[in-house]
Amino acid sequence: MLSICLFFEIPYRKDVTMMEGYFTVASERGTRSYQEDRHVVGFYEAGGRSVLLLAVMDGHRGSKVAELCAKELPRQFQEALGKYSTNIVDVLLNVVEHLHKMTFDMLSGSTISLVVLPKDEWKAYVAILGDSPVIVSDREGMLLVSPEHNARTNLLEREAAVRKGAEYDGGYLYGPNSWQGLQMSRALGNRDLTQFLNREPEVYAVDLGEKSFVIVATDGIFDPGHATTKHEVERLSEMVANGTNAEGLVQDAVKRQTRDNATAIVWRTKKN
Repeated sequence: MLSICLFFEIPYRKDVTMMEGYFTVASERGTRSYQEDRHVVGFYEAGGRSVLLLAVMDGHRGSKVAELCAKELPRQFQEALGKYSTNIVDVLLNVVEHLHKMTFDMLSGSTISLVVLPKDEWKAYVAILGDSPVIVSDREGMLLVSPEHNARTNLLEREAAVRKGAEYDGGYLYGPNSWQGLQMSRALGNRDLTQFLNREPEVYAVDLGEKSFVIVATDGIFDPGHATTKHEVERLSEMVANGTNAEGLVQDAVKRQTRDNATAIVWRTKKN
């Protein structure tokens, strides 16, 4: 059973215009005999900007795509930040586009969820491809939950895939040449489902405040079946608001026996 818990303080100057915070990371195989989750956390500088990157990837049909993304993401992100440092949205779009080009011909697949926290802005920039959730407590204390690119729970995503030729049955999408169905309507890899899979991430920004926090996780933290996700989002967000770190979220998932790999990154402002 793999369990990792890291604590880092972001080395930001003690300046009222600068955002200060820290993060924890944890991951477990859970009841499965294999680990398909991957994560990346790192600090990057380019074009006079310093940012923190948080990312999770939840592999399926094996871990090859998730593993490749975890390996290539630091380099791809650094290069994109060098080109588009004034526009973090373009950085995220560029990174996902390049990872898609590297993985589109692979049979395995993966979600990818990215959050960028710039040193010089009180914002969280989020990019979602798949159904690995990102939860942000914003400047006003409201919880903003990322969209689920999942055919079982998102009717618009399901209908878009069906219009492209997918067959929907029992919560899964199938292609004419696919040997296995997929709940997700957007993902990396999955070459046999290219006909209908959407490779474009949803990207948005959230204003942060002094008591904000961010959760980036695989769905094994919440509910892999996506039947009780809303309830778990509220419950686990309350835990984080009360001081629970990433290890606490992962151990909660293990205790509930979600029957999936579980990975979480929790970031909070230093004053929180």
